[in-house]
Amino acid sequence: MNRRTVYYATRSPFKKEELEIIADDTFDNGGTSYRIGDLVDFRVSATPTEEPLEIDLEEMVRHKARSAYKKILAPCIVEHAGLILEKNANAGFPGGLTQPMWDHLKPQGFLDRIGCGGERATARAVVGFCDGKQTYTFVGEAAGTLTKVPTDGRGFYWDVVFCPDEGHSGKTYAQIADERDGLRRKLLISQSTKAIKKFAAFLFNHNGNLFDLS
Repeated sequence: MNRRTVYYATRSPFKKEELEIIADDTFDNGGTSYRIGDLVDFRVSATPTEEPLEIDLEEMVRHKARSAYKKILAPCIVEHAGLILEKNANAGFPGGLTQPMWDHLKPQGFLDRIGCGGERATARAVVGFCDGKQTYTFVGEAAGTLTKVPTDGRGFYWDVVFCPDEGHSGKTYAQIADERDGLRRKLLISQSTKAIKKFAAFLFNHNGNLFDLS
């Protein structure tokens, strides 16, 4: 298994720590487990990317991945995540609009203005990989419930309002991550890790065909 360098374009101060933990996780391929870090050497790059305003997270990420490659000029991945309210699942709302709404309204304002406190929702992460020739997307999801009031804890994005079903703790991602060894436990069930595992399995199965950009 050849270890490949893949640049991860992000300006998030949280992602480097998360990727170090995710690299120790494993993905399954044909009934055999492989360590992600043995296949991928993630190199965090603070390269700014273009993010078109789209509800469709996959469409947004395809554009974002291509824009990252144009600047890095090396195989790279990007990621974007959003919430999908159960009652608006068919429209995928707010999806790619989650972050601008969150940034402007702030946690409580987001819950109040959308009226989504206490509702069922899906946390969806899309990882986009561009090798210079093609762009691929990988989706990870986690089902859960939104709180009526933001909680304390590691305040990364909407982690302060999303309670995942998996783990059955009744706590938000932020509360889980704030506990002893909590970030690792959060990442074991997160939509982001699930998407990266799909990317790793894809890379493993296409190892001989990717990265040859001649």
